[in-house]
This record gives sequence, structure tokens and C-alpha cells, in this order.
Amino acid sequence: MTLILGLQTGHESSAVLFEDAQLLAAVSDERLSRVKNDGGRLSDLGIDEVLRLAGRNRNEIDALALLYTFFPEEYFVRETWVKELERRLSRRRRARSGAERPQMLLTNFIERLERRGKSFAAHFLERKFLRGEGFSSAAARFYDHHESHALPAAYYSGFDECAVITMDGNGDRNVSHTSGLWRGGRYQRVYVTDAPGASAGLFYSHVTQLLGFQPLRHEGKVVGLAAMGDHRPLYDVFSRALGVSSDGNSLSSDFIGRPQAEALRRQFLVQASAGHSRENVSAAAQRLLEDVVVRLVRNFLAETGMRKVALNGGVFANVKLNQRIAALPEVDSVFVFPAMSDTGNSIGAVLLELARREPSSLRNAQPLEHVYWGPAYDETAMQSALGQAGAEARRLGEEELVSRAAQAIHAGKVLGWFQGRMEFGPRALGNRSMLARPTEGRINDWLNRRLDRSEFMPFAPSVLAEHAEEIFLGVAKARHTAEFMTITFDVKPEWRSRIPAVVHVDGTARPQLVRRKTNPLYHRVISAYHALSGIPLVLNTSFNVHEEPIVCAPPEAIRAFAERRVDCLALGPFWLEHP
Repeated sequence: MTLILGLQTGHESSAVLFEDAQLLAAVSDERLSRVKNDGGRLSDLGIDEVLRLAGRNRNEIDALALLYTFFPEEYFVRETWVKELERRLSRRRRARSGAERPQMLLTNFIERLERRGKSFAAHFLERKFLRGEGFSSAAARFYDHHESHALPAAYYSGFDECAVITMDGNGDRNVSHTSGLWRGGRYQRVYVTDAPGASAGLFYSHVTQLLGFQPLRHEGKVVGLAAMGDHRPLYDVFSRALGVSSDGNSLSSDFIGRPQAEALRRQFLVQASAGHSRENVSAAAQRLLEDVVVRLVRNFLAETGMRKVALNGGVFANVKLNQRIAALPEVDSVFVFPAMSDTGNSIGAVLLELARREPSSLRNAQPLEHVYWGPAYDETAMQSALGQAGAEARRLGEEELVSRAAQAIHAGKVLGWFQGRMEFGPRALGNRSMLARPTEGRINDWLNRRLDRSEFMPFAPSVLAEHAEEIFLGVAKARHTAEFMTITFDVKPEWRSRIPAVVHVDGTARPQLVRRKTNPLYHRVISAYHALSGIPLVLNTSFNVHEEPIVCAPPEAIRAFAERRVDCLALGPFWLEHP
């Protein structure tokens, strides 16, 4: 058996541990540090946690699969020109004064080396790195950013063959999009976008920023606002900022080839948006993104004859875009890797390491079952946290816990639901969730106030999978990926008035289809609510307040209860309820 540790140390750092092709544990640093989107350094947090969960130690690791992101400077031979030396000395002085040790961004470093015809391997002090970090028996290898997006999408789709599209702000060597093929457990990149000024992800982030939101965090707000606006006033002018190349194989814009292309494009969008409502700005950006990406995908499908599509990268966090792709007549099935942001690249790096070791090792992939790979806590840890908080709780048997939970939801209460291993990726999928009834149209306003949020998307439903076709249109093409809340569907007209809290103004919803096999306890709770209400779904939102990561450990859940963010808390078998 081979133990492989995968690390993403850039934006949204994460660590994953595999034993051969079996994923044992995965966690994002933010869930442990409690700092949203934590990253930009090599950290012990995720490493130590995945090893703890698997009962292993650093000396047992056989290989490290790494991305070209942030690593401590001490593990690299550096060029010694004066300005670089001055920066290093400055950083070292800050480090000695108590700040973290100096880190370097490898994507910039490797590009500088390549321009000088020098090799990265010759500058990486591998043995010093392995000794310094305690991996005495391991080898270390670095892998490409967008290939690390492509492999998880393809492998976990369960497709024998498919088109694989990756898209984000940018990765190594300024690549922001790739189109490739997956056949027989092997991936081949075919087309790429790497021109400054053509990134779809940066285009959308620029719009996010000019609307006053935080890029790389609040793009979902733009998706929500888009449904409330009119795309027509700005669509044509925005089309200068994002399009498809003349050959139809990559992304483009009017700013490619110009000095400081990305800065010019951002300035153009700011000027073009002046005097327009944020709803119309959002609508134009969303429609343009959809149209451009759909055109790119259609061209690739026409060329390759593929009818299944696997998607990954931050752009495909855009659930409305994913719905447009699934709706294409030439698409039979679509899958979006659930950890579509950079945090999932630690998994991709391990898959690339497995393929390097044995090219046939990825051939017999099965569709992804779940993403419950994170931290779990036993009853002793829960009781200790309750005691330290001075919280009184009653331990319930499973049948009574399910009954109490369903009754609380049916009575209009908000339930904090904390069970089992934490989800990996951005979505709460029934183990770290807040649950409520979906029948209250005004719940969005008062629940947002309670959670200090300002969301424009509605809350999402967790739906008994066996009832999905009763409620939504277009489920067949995306049933698998909808288990991970990565796509929207149109809600059937007769259901929209019954479940208004989980339906957006455009008549769509972003469901999680819950299977009994995957999460039996959560399925039981929704089934019990269904028996009380006649509605086979509950409102599910992530168990966190605004700008905080999803709760991970018992003390965080108990604090949310104490702050009255929730009316009831099911902490494992322990039940707490405000009078």
C-alpha cells in the first residue's frame, strides 16, 4: 500500500491523504484556522489533521503530490540579483520579528526560471524540504494547476469517456481554460487559453469587485443579482471583454496583446458599468459568461463527438452556467467536481501522482459517492465541548433524534445539524448544515439577518433523491452532480408556491439530491419531515455566519447555538433547544 499526501498551499489551502486510489481524508485549512479562504503558505494544520483522521504519521508517507504555489523560501536555491536579495532580507527580518517564515510563490518563480532556460528541479532542495517537514521516507513531485483540475472531474464523474473543461481565474503559466479528453482512464489536454486579458474567471471577478463585493469570495452574489436584472443594456459592450477566439477553441477579448491587458479590461468594465444598476451589470456579466462558455463547449463537443462533459475550476461554481451546459441537446450527462475551487487541486495532484506511478491505475473509476472526508468527533469530544460551554444537552436515541429534528423543522424552527465527518468543498451537504422548512417565503430575509448574511440567491433544498423528478425539470442529465449541489434546475410551476424559500426569482433551485445509501441519517430526517408536511425536502444552508467558514468542531456549533443563530442543535446524539 502506498500513502500519498496531496497539498494545495495557495489560495484555499488543503490537504488530502490517499492510500493508493482510496481517499482517506481531506480538509481545507480554513475549517481548522477559522479564517475564510485561508492559504498562501505551507501550513501544518491540514497535514496534521488528515494524518490524525487516518491514524498515520509523517514518516509513513511514501509520496507528496504538490502544486506550484506557496512554499518556504528556505527550500529553494534562489537567483541573487540585488532587488531579490533585498526582498529576501526584508522578509527574513519580518520572520525573525515573529511573523511566519518567508514564503515564495512558485508559479512566478518557475516562469522566471523558464525564461532563463533553467530547470525548476535544480532549484528545489527536495531532501532539505522532506527532512525539514518530517517526511523522511517520501518523494516529492509538483503538478500542473489545470491538470489538477481536470483529473478529479474526469475520474470522479464515472464516465468511461468524456470532454473535460477546466476554467478559472488563472493557473500556472497564466492558463485560465483547458479543453481535454478522458478515455480509458487517461487524460489528454487539447486546447488551452493562456493569453492575458482572456480569462473568464477574472472577467467575472472584475465584475464582482466593481459591484462592491469581494472577488474570489462573493461571485455567488452576482449570480443571484443577475436574475433580477436585464442583460440587454450592457451585453454588447461587455462582449468586448470576453469572447471566443476566431478558431472557436479558446477564450478571447479585445484586450489580448495590449500591455497590462488585464488591468485595461478591468478599467473598461468599470467605465462601461457607470450609471447602470448592479442588477443589470450582473445580468449582462452572467449572460455573457454563459453564452461564451456554452459556445466554447459546443465547439469542442462538435469536434470530438463527445456527449458527456466533466467540469472543474472556479468558474464552474457558477450553478446557472452549469445548468445551461447540461441543457445542451448534444450533452447526455454533465458532472461538476464538488470541490471546484483551488482547494480541490490537492486531490488532482494525488491522482496525477497515481497516474505517473501506474498509468492504468485510474481506469476503473466509479462515480463519486460522497465528500464526507473531513474531521469527525466522538461523543467524548462533544460532551467535553458541552461541559466547557456550560451547555445542557440531552442524549437521544436515533429514532427520537430524527423525530425531534423533523418536528422542529415543521414547527418553523431553525435546526443546527452537526453529524459525522465534515464535507470537503464549499457546500454543506447534511453533516454541517442549518435546516428549516422551505414553505416560508420570507425566511430569506430573517434568516439572513440572523446569520449576518447578505445573500441574493435563495437558500438551497436538500431533496429526497427518489422525489427529484416530481419537483424539478432536467434532472436526468445531472442527477449525479446534483447530489453535491453544483447545478440549478427549473422548478416545476406547481411546486414554486409550495416551497418559496428555496426557489429563486427566475424559478430555479440549486438542490442536493439525498440518497439513503449515502447519508442514511440525513435521509431519515427529511423523510420524517416529509411524513409531517407532505414536502420531500428541507431548506439547507451552511452552518456558519457571514464571512466565517462552515463550522467544523463542536465548540463552533455550540457557540452558534449560544448566539441564537439556531433555535435547536443536534450535536451528534445530543439535543439542545432554546425555550
